[in-house]
Amino acid sequence: MWHYVQNGQACGPVETTTLQELFQKGRIGCATLVWKQGMNDWVPACNVPEFASFAAPGMTPPPVPPLSPSQPPKVPSTSMDPEAYDVEQNKVFAVLAYLGILFLIPLLAAPNSRYARFHTNQGIVLFIASLVLSCAMAAMAVIPFIGFLVILMGFAVPTGILVFIIIGIIHAASGVCKPLPWIGHYQLLH
Repeated sequence: MWHYVQNGQACGPVETTTLQELFQKGRIGCATLVWKQGMNDWVPACNVPEFASFAAPGMTPPPVPPLSPSQPPKVPSTSMDPEAYDVEQNKVFAVLAYLGILFLIPLLAAPNSRYARFHTNQGIVLFIASLVLSCAMAAMAVIPFIGFLVILMGFAVPTGILVFIIIGIIHAASGVCKPLPWIGHYQLLH
């Protein structure tokens, strides 16, 4: 039975196959610290034969301080503060949050990550705003004269939505929690 560190917290015990599934789903990585009964220290997962195949080529795990083998050792502090660790571990989920319905992935895969939840909220608000605008434009398109204006604006709205998606992805990939212009202040997730 294995213990592992996620978001600065010790998790487990779990079976080897469960940890392998977490690797395959991208929820943990090569540098994730793991421990099981009989081991002296927490070690990066890529140093354990059962998980070495999941290591990215050329990846060097962080050094681990020595600890006692009696119970799960105290989780070693990382060189990053917990928020920076959260950002580093969940950046991919934060980026996915802006890609339409894919906001469900970080919502389900990283529910305890403050960073992923912030960007998931932004992605949900953007998704809802784009749906509302699309429906409003479709409804107004059948009205004489206004429909003609809607058709002319038909390129501006999708372009604007694309710009918001790009802004959100840039914020998420840069590791910042900056709200989107005009719609970013709406809070749907807490």
